[in-house]
Amino acid sequence: MHAPADDPSPEMESALPKTRWSRFAARILWLRDLMLGRHPVVLWIVNAGFLLLLAGWIVWDARFTSTWDQLEYEIGLTPDSSKLDEFASTFLLQWKIYLLGGILVVSAISLGMMTLGLTMGARGHRALSSWMVALSLACCWLGLATGWDDMIWVGKRLRIDSQVAAFQPLAESLRTDWPTADGENQALGPFMAYPADNPKTLLLLTTPEIAQHGLTFSSVEKSDQGGIRFQLSGKERGVWLEWHPSGHEPTSFVGGLLEPHFLQRSVSLGDGWFLARYEQSAMAS
Repeated sequence: MHAPADDPSPEMESALPKTRWSRFAARILWLRDLMLGRHPVVLWIVNAGFLLLLAGWIVWDARFTSTWDQLEYEIGLTPDSSKLDEFASTFLLQWKIYLLGGILVVSAISLGMMTLGLTMGARGHRALSSWMVALSLACCWLGLATGWDDMIWVGKRLRIDSQVAAFQPLAESLRTDWPTADGENQALGPFMAYPADNPKTLLLLTTPEIAQHGLTFSSVEKSDQGGIRFQLSGKERGVWLEWHPSGHEPTSFVGGLLEPHFLQRSVSLGDGWFLARYEQSAMAS
């Protein structure tokens, strides 16, 4: 007896599951290539572009730290709102927060897709060059995450160094004629002097701009060696611009209000000028 013509043969029955599996595998590969592409060059460009954009932003934007602190607060990474400043509610900063968050999300997704492609992607993703590029980008992001504070410091130095000359006449005037009581100065405006018997701190009652670009300061300190310290405010808050006589440089000190300032870092700007950061300086407005 012969098998009916319409009954599939054993060979055909075994081929049917293979055909279904092949179609399923083809769909998986199509979906993979749709998500990752056949080559990661687009992911490289996107990730490297956002990396360079963020690095430039960190260096050149004096308000990057404020934007970062506000982003951490908005997404609930920190409940502490003491780091937020008066610029936190401005329209510009809100857009910067969204932009920063978008950069971080897109960068993380593109880096994750590159990592996935190294093991599950098409041949172009698994090539040796792809491994080298992915590892290089990952190392750059790690360096950015660990060294962004140094980049902020470099940015402050570049911006403030170009405006030191505007402080020179005021520093010379204060070195030769340091106020001995509360008063008013054409360059400083009204101020209060502390302590009363031997003032070495001038607290400004207004916020004078000493350069065209709006570099401002909120107080002035005189060191025992004759140095003049300007506590910067506004966009460059958190650092001090200081002039010291030859042979002297910034050190930890106790101000006229008996507040200790512990030196964290400093850098010479030439001609006796220094940029310094103290632990207490972050409290300044």
